[in-house]
Amino acid sequence: MNRIWMKQVAAISMVAVAIGVAGCDAQQKSGGVAAQQGAGSGKAHGVQDSWTSTRTENIKDPGDGMTAFTMAVPVGWKFEGTLLRPGGCHAPVVPAYGLSYVALSPDGVTMASALPGVSWIWASNGTNFQGPKCPANVDIDTAAKLLVNIVIPNVQPNAQNVKLPKLGQGLLDAMAAESAKATAQLRQYGIKGRVYTDAAVARVEFDYHGQPVEENIFLVIDCREVQANPVMKPAYTQRTCNSRGTLVSRAPKGHLDEFMAKKLAPPQLNPEWDQRIVREMTTSFQQYQAASNAQFQAIQQHYAQVTQGMLQRGRDFQNAEQQRVNGAMAADRANQNAIDQSAHETALRSLDRETFVNPTNGQKIEASSEFNHQWVSSDGQTLIQNQDHSFDPNKDVMSNQSWTELIPQY
Repeated sequence: MNRIWMKQVAAISMVAVAIGVAGCDAQQKSGGVAAQQGAGSGKAHGVQDSWTSTRTENIKDPGDGMTAFTMAVPVGWKFEGTLLRPGGCHAPVVPAYGLSYVALSPDGVTMASALPGVSWIWASNGTNFQGPKCPANVDIDTAAKLLVNIVIPNVQPNAQNVKLPKLGQGLLDAMAAESAKATAQLRQYGIKGRVYTDAAVARVEFDYHGQPVEENIFLVIDCREVQANPVMKPAYTQRTCNSRGTLVSRAPKGHLDEFMAKKLAPPQLNPEWDQRIVREMTTSFQQYQAASNAQFQAIQQHYAQVTQGMLQRGRDFQNAEQQRVNGAMAADRANQNAIDQSAHETALRSLDRETFVNPTNGQKIEASSEFNHQWVSSDGQTLIQNQDHSFDPNKDVMSNQSWTELIPQY
């Protein structure tokens, strides 16, 4: 995260160079107007300058050239502003938080400036959700921690006598109400966690080209902290935070409160630009949502096809198994029948018996195997056995029955 702040500090310093002033401590080494118009020049400092009249400055979005903000700047002050859109791992979450400007008094010391916002992510299980190209988790959960650990070391590395004054009760109450409302909205969706807004202010002292100065550094952050419960994995806490920007006010030592009491008017958002940005963000979100839905549907269809394939393979396997079992059972029955038949024939032969079949109805009849010919009556009650090949009971036997010659089964 230090890396992105260094880039943004360098960017705002370049803005300051464009008007020949130092917007950040990195510019102190370059000399500039302050070196020419220091405390020893006899010129009145900016706090004493008259603010009876102002001029309007336009802060444009370099992406489309449209005015994003306007700012009332005291006449005679130098000004430069832009809308920075740094990319990377810690970019501002919305374009408006990229507001950057420097307003400098003719004394070259008294100054009001703004640095763009930043964003960061932290997870209790150490997961780096932004990928290997981004720094590891940033465990900063308050505005004061952001000021002390990130902002001041980058904006004013030579700061001395750092103090964190208590915020006004009105601001604290407003942030508490905003946090409670956002948390309630979060929990309406069944999400466990909280959303909160926090602010902090720091007072620092340092020497600016040999002149003692003071700076007031103020920022606001918003955080969303939720409890994640992934399937088959341990639960963890994920926190996403962003700052809305950093406001810096500088004056000669002993005059900072006097300067801030004059209340340099804050930048005013251009509604037309804001509406255009909202439309762009809405369109981008809808496109992302549509692409996400399409991807989800494709994944669902893919897994539906995979599932159907698995089910069909399961059915094919079950059918093959059933056929294998049926075949095995049929073979076993045939084998058992052969064994039974063989045993039966053996038993019959031991008794000089044999099985004969009536060809007219398939009836099986056991009879003596000592005779070559077996004739059965039409009522199936009488059996004639003999060795005479020319004998035909239908001709030779006076009876009201008809006779059928039996056939040996084997």
